[in-house]
Amino acid sequence: MEKANMTRAMRDFIQSTLPGFPLVQESSDRLLRGPAPVDRERARAACAPMGALTTVVVTEDANKRRRTWYIVDPDPSLAHHYAAQGFELVDGCKVLIDAEAMRPLALIDLDPASTASEADAPAPCGFNPYWDLSPA
Repeated sequence: MEKANMTRAMRDFIQSTLPGFPLVQESSDRLLRGPAPVDRERARAACAPMGALTTVVVTEDANKRRRTWYIVDPDPSLAHHYAAQGFELVDGCKVLIDAEAMRPLALIDLDPASTASEADAPAPCGFNPYWDLSPA
């Protein structure tokens, strides 16, 4: 059985013809580990003065720089603090907070229609007389 030796030029040629991820990473002696998990309890405690932590979002840009963001359900009693930073709170909105600077960056206004329960939502393809119960 013959084994093919893949040279760097051959690997680069094959990679240029195939879209997607690289074929094989260069072998290294180090084990590849994922990033440390996000400590939600610490994040919850850090966001407590601003409101209740809803979600932790971790993004990674093209340069492999990871950033952490917190989405907070704001405390209505702190509306004047948010207003001082230029954010007017509305019912049902969330606040995007930069985890490094711990300051609000934007308001996220969720569509109330999108938060409706699945039972109230219409079928994605309309009424199906074979599967759906008739409304009458």
